[in-house]
Amino acid sequence: MSLIVRKPFGSVALPDNDQWMNRFEIRSESSNRIYIIAQNKRNKHFGCSCPGYKRYRKCKHLESIGLPTNEQPFTGELRG
Repeated sequence: MSLIVRKPFGSVALPDNDQWMNRFEIRSESSNRIYIIAQNKRNKHFGCSCPGYKRYRKCKHLESIGLPTNEQPFTGELRG
C-alpha cells in the first residue's frame, strides 16, 4: 500500500527543473510569504524554501501535509 499525499488547497503547481520535481507554491500561514515545496529528483526527499527547512531540514509546511522531513525519501503518491 502506497502513501498518498494531497497538495494543500490553493497551492500552485510549478514546472519541474533540473534538480526538483513535484514542485508547488504554498502560502505561509503566519505571513504573506510564499514558499516552494518540491521533491529532489535524485534522492526522492521533499524540501521547502522556508527558513526552518533551510536551517534545520524540518518544517511545519511539510509536516502539515504529511510529507517526511529531515531528507527522508518519499515513495508515495502526490496528488493535486
